[in-house]
Amino acid sequence: MSEQKRTNVHLAGSGRISGGFYDTVTVAGSGRIEGDVDAHLIKTAGSCRMDGDVKTKELKTAGSCRVAGDVKAELMKTAGSCAIEGDVQAEEIKIAGTQTVEGSLRAKEITSAGSLRVSEDVEAEKFLSRGGFEIGGLLSAEEVKIELGGGKVMEVGGTRIEVRQRGRPFWGWRREPRRVQIHVQRGLEDLGETLESVFEDLGRLGEEVSRAVGESLGYSWAGRGAGFLEVDSIEGDEIFLESTKARVVRGKKIQIGEGCEIESVEYSESLEIAPGAQVKEQKRV
Repeated sequence: MSEQKRTNVHLAGSGRISGGFYDTVTVAGSGRIEGDVDAHLIKTAGSCRMDGDVKTKELKTAGSCRVAGDVKAELMKTAGSCAIEGDVQAEEIKIAGTQTVEGSLRAKEITSAGSLRVSEDVEAEKFLSRGGFEIGGLLSAEEVKIELGGGKVMEVGGTRIEVRQRGRPFWGWRREPRRVQIHVQRGLEDLGETLESVFEDLGRLGEEVSRAVGESLGYSWAGRGAGFLEVDSIEGDEIFLESTKARVVRGKKIQIGEGCEIESVEYSESLEIAPGAQVKEQKRV
């Protein structure tokens, strides 16, 4: 269907919408979209189920939302409870609440300030998490930043990896040359928000939600379980870890901080181990 034939559809209260091509789809109340939907903007508030695949520039959900198929979006923002039964592919994902993906999750930037559960792999250029998460496969990103609220993942791979206790400052994002950075910063200012400011905004809601749903992820959210990462292996160039339990950590420059329990560390350039951190075996390669 041509772009000229796209229309708007708005549902208030309870009802159903046929799948198809739209400009804007708005659901307020309890609604169902039957079949695949392709729209420039999809907004839901309340309860919404989408029976097919979703393709959109922007997907914004508040309340309860379930998608039976795959999601492809430029921007995906979820607050409340959102479940995707297929795969998710997006430019940017912002999560405040509970997000479940039964397939894989791929995006340029992922910001989670609530609870995230992904059955398969997570792939991104930048991954920030504040809250709880469980990833069934590999977490792969150029830069990984985790402020612990309880986490479990099979493997973590990246260029720069940070796992910190709550309230500890992160390294800044890797900076581009000055001329490029000025251009990017101006663009971000025009948009009215930066990734870090969005992260703070989502955090105010997401931290409360992550505690509320913590039991479903298998974390106690009190004492040690409230801020501990469990992972089989971590591999990267620069690695800083706190409160992490891992079988093996491999990298060039590695810092093992407070609360860590590591079976084996393999490093090529430097290794620092904080007092009280447990490392059974260390080897320079």
